[in-house]
Amino acid sequence: MSRDGFARTADGASIWYRVDEPVLPSQDQNRAVVLISGLGADDTGWEPVLGSLAAFTVVRFHNRGIGRSSDIPSGAWSTRDSAADVLAVLDAAGISRASVYGHSLGGRIAQWVAADFPDRVDRLVLGATTPGDTHGVPRPEAATRAFATGDPQAALELVFTPAFLASHVDASALTETHATSPQQAAAQLAMSTAHDGWEALPRIKAPTLVVHGVDDGVTDARNAEVLHDRIPGADLLLLAGARHGYFSERADANSMIAAFLAQG
Repeated sequence: MSRDGFARTADGASIWYRVDEPVLPSQDQNRAVVLISGLGADDTGWEPVLGSLAAFTVVRFHNRGIGRSSDIPSGAWSTRDSAADVLAVLDAAGISRASVYGHSLGGRIAQWVAADFPDRVDRLVLGATTPGDTHGVPRPEAATRAFATGDPQAALELVFTPAFLASHVDASALTETHATSPQQAAAQLAMSTAHDGWEALPRIKAPTLVVHGVDDGVTDARNAEVLHDRIPGADLLLLAGARHGYFSERADANSMIAAFLAQG
């Protein structure tokens, strides 16, 4: 069973969210995970992982500037600001604690959720993400060009393997932006590029799994090692041959991540 709603933030914005109740029995019926999407993505991008999370209450939402949520306000807006939106969603959904799984831009936001709101976070998964360009490895130029064009075709080979693309002729739909306007797409990209979570990482107390496809063409896989070394006690899962959209291709990775989230 699913239910939708809008969370109201401290600055009066509306954040659309959806809660999917568990479809498999679990020893802990209060176990929940919130999924934070990447650049330009909406909630539908997470559909490949839902089967592996069938024992969880799963919360998905639209980041600011995406789909049914309010736009990113003019002026400075950061991944840390967006972390407060995640808490507004959890509050509106009536969830006191949840594991947090962020992918790409969502992983940048998730770093701040775990650091700033430790009492609300059970476990943390950081997928295909970075601590920021200052201390991490910057985005490859090809990825920056692809995002700047807004052409979903330009990003395909950076996100998916040749084998996946050969068997999914409609794969470009998976890289389309769901930003409400070109201006909002640019604002999301600016927020992602400006991210600097270096100060936050050592403050993360939740058990953490860092996941990255070794052949990621969007976020350099060396960032996974940086995050792993900076977050106390973090685990590392490197996926040989996988690219940025690993969770659309690798059921084994989704199962391993779900097993990590089910611990403790």
